[in-house]
Amino acid sequence: MRVYGLRKRKFDYGKLFKIALIIILSIGAIKIGAIAGDVLYKSDKKIIGKIEVETLRATLNASLPIIDTIYNSGNISFSISGQIKEIINLVFYFDLSNPVTIFGAESPIFYSYYMNEYQKQLAQNQNCEPYFYMADLDTPDDNSDKVKNPDNNAPEPTYPASSISYEVNELDRTGTPENATTVTADKIAINSHEVDYEIDVEKLLNEPLNISFDKKGPKVLIYHTHTTEGFIKDLSELDKSGIPSRTTDNRYNVVRVGEELAQTLRKKYGIEVIHNATVHNHPSDTGAYGRSLNTAANILKSYPSIKIVLDIHRDGLGEGKLRVATKINNKDAAKIMFVVGTDGTGLEHPNWRENLKLAIKLQQKLNEKYPGITRPIYISRNRYNQHLTNGSLIVEIGGDGNTINECLESTKYLAEVLNDVINNK
Repeated sequence: MRVYGLRKRKFDYGKLFKIALIIILSIGAIKIGAIAGDVLYKSDKKIIGKIEVETLRATLNASLPIIDTIYNSGNISFSISGQIKEIINLVFYFDLSNPVTIFGAESPIFYSYYMNEYQKQLAQNQNCEPYFYMADLDTPDDNSDKVKNPDNNAPEPTYPASSISYEVNELDRTGTPENATTVTADKIAINSHEVDYEIDVEKLLNEPLNISFDKKGPKVLIYHTHTTEGFIKDLSELDKSGIPSRTTDNRYNVVRVGEELAQTLRKKYGIEVIHNATVHNHPSDTGAYGRSLNTAANILKSYPSIKIVLDIHRDGLGEGKLRVATKINNKDAAKIMFVVGTDGTGLEHPNWRENLKLAIKLQQKLNEKYPGITRPIYISRNRYNQHLTNGSLIVEIGGDGNTINECLESTKYLAEVLNDVINNK
């Protein structure tokens, strides 16, 4: 009996040793593979000479739809546990890692307080400036755009983030502020009534961009902070009442415009693009910029080759619909406006002039090739997540009174000048 016990113990120790050895060897193989992969990547040697990226992507998306979902989800750190949490969030409307959302799912009163009064108080405690966007006052059930009323004596709400806004009495149907401070030089017009910065347009125009496209991989990221901003289907809807300005139907909102821009850059100019369609403004625009910041930052971390980041929006009015269009090659095209954020609210953004430089160069090329297609560059006191790169811009393509086709038409001209800038033409 004693001999059997000794043999059994020896067998157990040997098995344990083998398991430990396999684990160590597996970890070593993974480490060696990762190091070899990094060396190969940095060596710039081509393993595959040429591959039809779009064909491969389309094939994979058709056979495994989850690939497309993950690719454009913004959730770069994909994991099974993360997807389980996402499913619970979708079904039960709460996040396991955020106890506040559990209370919100159980109590509509608590949810209403958290999304409204608490968020406003949080912004004040964080010394945020009061920001306003035409739709920041929207409720989840209200698809119309609204703007603060200067004649209303009610206290103005505070939000953690916002986009560009105009006072109602400053704006006419063409979307041009009547009292805006305008700097013009070499066909470049800039509205800067929100800020008090000296802007030397000619100097910025002659300076090279501080952007290097030397890394392999995607060069451009397109995403949408206000993902549900929509357009009309036909000009007959322009003066009709009850036509919503927001829609989750991606055929008629800014996602469709972003995808058209991305496809043109890929197919016509061979520029690899990531287009992210994550919805950041549900259930409301409150906090949308914080959510889109997380999406963009995750993607940039995974793809350091990205240097140009475009947040595609559309403009709008408080009452009625805004249509900004011109004729290009005998076709109606929506006008394009670049919005440049600054550090006017105290948020760190020391390189905002680099973004302005990019906007000026794109504006000049558009004006030279397609006169009338641009609106003045708008410089805002808000940051809009543009501190992420030296090539970050908000691009307002048309307004909520433009047809989707007018906006799609404009993307091919924007893609052309983006290609010029990226390839130093």
